[in-house]
Amino acid sequence: MKEELLSPSNLEKEIEKRLKNLQTTLMEKEKEINKKLEGHLRIAQRHGRSQFYHYTESSNPKGRYIPLKEKAFAYKLAQKDYDTEVIILIQKEIDTLQNYLSQTGGGRAISELYDSLCPARRSLITPVTLTDEQYAASWQEVSWTGRPFAPDAPLLYTAHGERVRSKSEVIIADTLFRHKIPYRYEFPITLRRNSEAPFHGDFDKLNHRNSGSGDTVTLYPDFLCLNTRTRSEFFWEHFGLMDDSDYSKNAAGKLRLYTENGILAGRNLIITMETQTEPPSIKALEKLIEEFLL
Repeated sequence: MKEELLSPSNLEKEIEKRLKNLQTTLMEKEKEINKKLEGHLRIAQRHGRSQFYHYTESSNPKGRYIPLKEKAFAYKLAQKDYDTEVIILIQKEIDTLQNYLSQTGGGRAISELYDSLCPARRSLITPVTLTDEQYAASWQEVSWTGRPFAPDAPLLYTAHGERVRSKSEVIIADTLFRHKIPYRYEFPITLRRNSEAPFHGDFDKLNHRNSGSGDTVTLYPDFLCLNTRTRSEFFWEHFGLMDDSDYSKNAAGKLRLYTENGILAGRNLIITMETQTEPPSIKALEKLIEEFLL
């Protein structure tokens, strides 16, 4: 796979979201701050207790002692002092983030440099940040050996030409293909096995082959998908017979094994399921693709 020295920046949306939040907070704080309240709060420790003082002049930094009955006044002074400082910091962060967006073209300047070159020059260059197309093509160049098919297995093929094991996998693969999501079918992954937590009797036969010792196992996730924008990989497991008790036990074992190895649903694992009465939903598949892979 072609090496990418610098991943593409995905900061623009996060920065714009942060800027919006900062600007809203700044407006609220500028509205709330009690500008008529003069002076500041000084806190001193005496005999293990906090004492509050109100000072208004630098020539008299000790200030006036605030008795306990006026503690509400101390709260107001403390809030005013905090708001004054936080407004300065918020404005500083706003200026810094806006300057970053301006100076870097929203984080796109490095990628746009390569894009701006003529095709002949681009053909002679390997950019520090690959285009999405270059990265996806390089990612899909990897070769692997999947699980063999049983002699009596049905002949099911995807729009991309791979042979798969179920009609549901055809639907998922074709949906990925339609949305131009790079994927690898049954790409093997070796995981560490927790010997203290045994799996049910048919788990080994159904899912994996041992890799050397019994401490590691090889699984064949249905799909390994690539989000080209973030360069993130997601495993996709489709559990197609969840109303079968043995199958559901096997599915639970696989999910436990994934979790123990840091492959977590919603982070780098996509899970879909079906039963005889609940087939795969194209809309649901597309929602998952939109959430994790686009």
